[in-house]
Amino acid sequence: MTRDAMFAVVRSQIDKVIEGAKGKEILETHSMKDYGADSLEIVEVVSRSMKELKIKVPRTELSTAKNLKDLLDIFEKAARAAPPK
Repeated sequence: MTRDAMFAVVRSQIDKVIEGAKGKEILETHSMKDYGADSLEIVEVVSRSMKELKIKVPRTELSTAKNLKDLLDIFEKAARAAPPK
């Protein structure tokens, strides 16, 4: 899966979960908090995105993400490491 496809999944989940993101352009340089997300909404977006992308990432690794670019970097790494289906 391409990075653009992963970003589309994350953007879709942000739009569904974070009220403050509705109608705003979602950029890799922003964090979910920039769109008004609280910690529960962030967990929800990340969990739903991982489920849709069929990847698993340890919580300790996720905690290092400061913005959406970092999150996508982590997702890409996890997707490369996942066994082929």
